[in-house]
Amino acid sequence: MKYSLYLIGLALLFSGDIFAQTSPPPAYFQLVKQADTLFQEKKYQLSASTYNEAFSTFNGRAILNDRYNAACAWARSGKPDSAFFHLFKVASAGKYADEQHLAIDSDLVSIHKDSRWKDLMTIVRNNKTALEAQYNQPVKKELEAIFASDQYYRRKADSIQNKFGFKSPQMQSLLDSMKAQDKVNRQQVTAILDKYGWLGPDKVGNTANLTLFAVIIHADLNTMERYFPMLKEAVEKNAASKGNLAYLQDKIESAKYHYQTYGTQLNKDEKTNKFSFVPIKDKEHVNERRAAVGLPPIETYAKQWGITNY
Repeated sequence: MKYSLYLIGLALLFSGDIFAQTSPPPAYFQLVKQADTLFQEKKYQLSASTYNEAFSTFNGRAILNDRYNAACAWARSGKPDSAFFHLFKVASAGKYADEQHLAIDSDLVSIHKDSRWKDLMTIVRNNKTALEAQYNQPVKKELEAIFASDQYYRRKADSIQNKFGFKSPQMQSLLDSMKAQDKVNRQQVTAILDKYGWLGPDKVGNTANLTLFAVIIHADLNTMERYFPMLKEAVEKNAASKGNLAYLQDKIESAKYHYQTYGTQLNKDEKTNKFSFVPIKDKEHVNERRAAVGLPPIETYAKQWGITNY
């Protein structure tokens, strides 16, 4: 593609175990994918059991989002004990603090009247208070506003491209606006990085932390190369995710050498609208490298983008 149109989803930013020194094996991601599919098919009991299988491949550990989803599956299965087991793990070990989401999640309605629900909400509420007390609030608010502007035009890109075409005046107008906003965002974020370094979720929260990555990944090659060492150091200090570092490495390699290491970068055929991978170095071992940084198998990623030949 001529310009980066991809949305930066919060799913790229894993919490809890993702910042640990070890990452889940490929089998973990395969089983989680199966569990997700079973949940969508409303096969809740089987979904919950499959989540447990996934966690067993990782010595009982789990990525925060996956453990939360497992709790939802158990709750839907009418097994409150198992649901609370995972939810308390999320709240206590994962430092989960999204009180609002927890309260309105329809998958957990069946356990709201359980006496343990109040205790769970208390832990989550205390987590939120403790985390927010440590935040650099002015920088957090600034970064969250930047994130919203970074995503604003990208959220419109697919619908405009599909309706008018990539080379249409409407699409070019959107790209021009996007580039202008990216320039403003880059100036603001690099000023923050130069002053504070790469601020982790414990300093500014998940969304603001992700903003640093989102703006740098959408910047020019010189900017990406300049801040790559800073992101790498942040990963070593558990202040950023290995997956995001891998993504930035691939972006730099794709621009400079026309190959990539982890298989995160795609090309899009403007005529067919079909995606393909930028050539992957040592493709036979790409899943080993992806697993080491907490990314799902390349097959899962390919299916997501409708890629059949790679």
